[in-house]
Amino acid sequence: MSQRLRRFAAASVLLFFSLTMAIPTLASNPRVVTIEPETRARLTLQSPINSKLSETGDIVIATLAEPIYAQGELVLERGTEFQGRIVAVSHAKRIQRSSSLSIDFERVISPSGAAIPISARVTAVDDWDNEETLKANRDGKVKGGHQGAKTIDNMSKGTSLGMSAGFVGTLLGGAGGATSRHLMGIGGASMAAGMIGGILFTKGKEIRVAQGTILRIKFLRPATFTVQQDSSTP
Repeated sequence: MSQRLRRFAAASVLLFFSLTMAIPTLASNPRVVTIEPETRARLTLQSPINSKLSETGDIVIATLAEPIYAQGELVLERGTEFQGRIVAVSHAKRIQRSSSLSIDFERVISPSGAAIPISARVTAVDDWDNEETLKANRDGKVKGGHQGAKTIDNMSKGTSLGMSAGFVGTLLGGAGGATSRHLMGIGGASMAAGMIGGILFTKGKEIRVAQGTILRIKFLRPATFTVQQDSSTP
């Protein structure tokens, strides 16, 4: 092959690779888009949370349940990973004091693997298993509520114990010569004490959030993303 021919072949190869590298640039035009504060979204939880076992600082992973659009652009696709953490948690306690939980999301993982900082907070938990929604207050705290059935059960048990104690008290009072009015007072007080005791010894409800649960979130501050816009789009 002559030197002239070799030069032509080398130039052709160089031109081919130059055009190949230029195609993505021609096909797309990067554009910065901002997700504004108060924007709402739904996430699918990827790991379970339990207010009795989880601790402050535990990592929470979720994926976007539906795409997010801003300024007419697709900003985040369905399935985009969100990473957050539990910022506050308290266990359920007696006297019907319920558990509470606060979750903030701090970053989004882009398709390239880059972590993009955000500030978003859970506003509600859709508990499909129990057909209820746990809503957060304006500070982002979700409360577990009360255990109605457990309270009734404990009140029933307490009342039964109170009746038993009242019966014994009545027998002792009768043996001691107490009047019927005093005997009735002893029985009623024992029943009331048993009922109140059943309430006092009942714990509030723990928050148990299973994998696949929908978390509703709200962006607290602007979040900026770079999207690829087709160059043919005006």
